[in-house]
Amino acid sequence: MTTRTEHPMSDIASFTHHLDRILALESTRRIIDDAEAAGAFPRQIIELLGREGIFAAKWQENPLPALEHTRVLSERFGRLGCGGIASGVTLHDSAIAMLRRFGRSERLRDVADRAMAGDAVLCISATEAGAGSDMLGIGSTAVREGDGYRLRGHKKMASPSTVADYIVLALRGIDDRREGRDDLALFLLPTSQLRVGKAFDIVGARSISTAPVLFDTWVPADMMIARPGTGLAVLSMALAQERFAMAAQILGACHLALGVTVARMKRRKSFGATLFDHQALRLRVADLQARVDMMRLALNGLIADGAGFNVRSASAAKVTVVRLGCEVMSECMHIFGSAGVLESESPLGRWWRDVKMARIGGGTDEMLWEIVAAGLEPDHASYDRLVSEWQPEQLAEAQAVELQVG
Repeated sequence: MTTRTEHPMSDIASFTHHLDRILALESTRRIIDDAEAAGAFPRQIIELLGREGIFAAKWQENPLPALEHTRVLSERFGRLGCGGIASGVTLHDSAIAMLRRFGRSERLRDVADRAMAGDAVLCISATEAGAGSDMLGIGSTAVREGDGYRLRGHKKMASPSTVADYIVLALRGIDDRREGRDDLALFLLPTSQLRVGKAFDIVGARSISTAPVLFDTWVPADMMIARPGTGLAVLSMALAQERFAMAAQILGACHLALGVTVARMKRRKSFGATLFDHQALRLRVADLQARVDMMRLALNGLIADGAGFNVRSASAAKVTVVRLGCEVMSECMHIFGSAGVLESESPLGRWWRDVKMARIGGGTDEMLWEIVAAGLEPDHASYDRLVSEWQPEQLAEAQAVELQVG
């Protein structure tokens, strides 16, 4: 009888303590600061997390990660004030999710193991020029050719493609055995088989290293993660993980911004009193903190109720938290005054831009609201019992009654 070995960081307290220790190291902080200054994703972070067993502790022997570990990892990176790096770690982990749960070939499982060990950096890309979030608008294709597939097309936004070893591509799968039917499929492609363009100079989250990629190459069939017709379902699962992680990341960023802002309010004097002594400012920050705290409890609720975690709830969490995060960053930057808009004096402007980018990455607000709207259910019974709307026929009936009485 084989006894399953418990991972030394399977409990959340040990995991959190170990992660905090790693992120507090001066060498780690130097990697992050240098990457933020250069606007380039540091693969050393993936290597560090893998070497220290962070990804292994998240996944253990399971096809799905522990959500509590996901929340801690993402929130702690959010607290570092490095939106691009935090997002890159999330994308790497989301790609692992696809390979761990749906990778059937030995090659895909091997890449997943290497990614968890930090020996390979992964990225995901579906967005194309002119298509955006519209998966039905994807033009890149996977056509069966011999014992594999010919992958041909481009991706406009691939992160962090400039340092990645492998990329998960969403493509239109064309297979003669399916009578010409085109459907979304997912493939894993070594970046050595594609051309990575120059990284874009994006508004925020600059250290995520987003660049376009072009490809026209052949891969064996065992590099297919999801066959044509199943790609959207697999991608949706990974996106649910990514959106939950993004929500936790933004809550971590809010924690950092509010803490720094309260420190500013306690130190800065205006009109003979500290900013914190001015009731309007103090209560404005208290309102923001209260909502951040409630959203953190909401994420914990999703963790506790495993059955409640799905594409819809993850979408609702992401869009709600990110919009709150934009408000938090805007208000904190406002309270800082001139120091908030001068990047030489504070990071508030950079944090504000990073959070704004989160309203697009992982699904726009409108797309996520559509997912939530698809689950809306009418309460016809209560409507019929509580609502009585006047109709013109009622006037004629009332007049007839009056004539009879008269």
